[in-house]
Formats: sequence, structure tokens, C-alpha cells
Amino acid sequence: MKKIGYMGIPLSNSEKAAQVIAGKRKIDAELVPLVSSEGVVRAILSGSIDYGVVAVRNMVAGPVLETEKAMKLGNVRNVEEFSMPIHHCVFIKRKGAKISAVASHVQALGQTYRNISRLFPGVDRLEVEDTALAAEMLADGRLPEDTAVICGMAAGLHYGLVLLKDNVEDDPDNLTDFALLESC
Repeated sequence: MKKIGYMGIPLSNSEKAAQVIAGKRKIDAELVPLVSSEGVVRAILSGSIDYGVVAVRNMVAGPVLETEKAMKLGNVRNVEEFSMPIHHCVFIKRKGAKISAVASHVQALGQTYRNISRLFPGVDRLEVEDTALAAEMLADGRLPEDTAVICGMAAGLHYGLVLLKDNVEDDPDNLTDFALLESC
């Protein structure tokens, strides 16, 4: 069985991308959550995983800068790229909560910027390493209760959060390009 590491935690967009590419390539894979692109590249370089899956660019928010930086850490190559639709939801801790901040991965914040500005004028935006991690952090109290999170539907529901709005991406045809990486 091959090990495929991905940026993010379970229920993240990158986990779904890793599942898609493993199925497409017929790889019997154990998926390994590594939170960041740097974590993925370092795991490839150390030999602890066989492949890595990282987001490389989004049609709205542009290049994924953390991936560009991580690719400079050593000899990894891009085996294949593929696009995947990404839809974001806004979840809150409890109904009626007054929202003073929105937390998510920097890419999700960029992909939803206009809609979040309309929904929550003037709120602070907090960067978290992963969309699903933002949901986990709100659920377990690492983020204040007056914070909303942007994440996928599955993550928000899994952590018992309250759905405030779905499909908040600024472009309804939102696509992110993911790359399958391996050691050179």
C-alpha cells in the first residue's frame, strides 16, 4: 500500500483531492494528513510518504503561495495536475451568535472575499492552516464563539457546527488545481 500525504486534515478539500487522484490512478493508498504544503514536501523528501497532494492555484484567489514556497525545499516533481470544484460554507458555533471574525485558510478567505464582505461587513479575517482545521478549532474552543468559519459542508457538519450559508465562493464555478507530487 502506498502512502499519499496531503495538506490539511481529514474532511479538507485536499483530502478529497487525494482520494480523487488515488482513485484515478488506481493507487491502493493510505491517506496521511500533513496540514501544510511544507509538511507534504518534507514527508516526501524524508521518504515517509510515496506521494503528496497539494493545492497549487485557484481560479479566483490565484497561486497557493505556501505550495510555491514548499516546492523550493528540495527535489520533488509535479507528476500530474487536475482541477476540482470547491464549494465553501459558513458555519457558526451556535444560532444567533454575533460574528466579529471569520476564520479559514488564506485561499478560502480569498475565494469568498466579496461574499464574506457582504455578509459580515467590517469583520476581521483570521488565517488558519486549513479549512477543516478552522471548523475543528471553532468546535473545540480554540477559536472564540463569535467567529464564523469557512469550510466544506462535511467538515462543518462533522464538528457539529451550525450552517449559516452554503456556496459562499465568489464564483459559483470555483476551481482549484491540485498537484500530485513525488520525489525526483
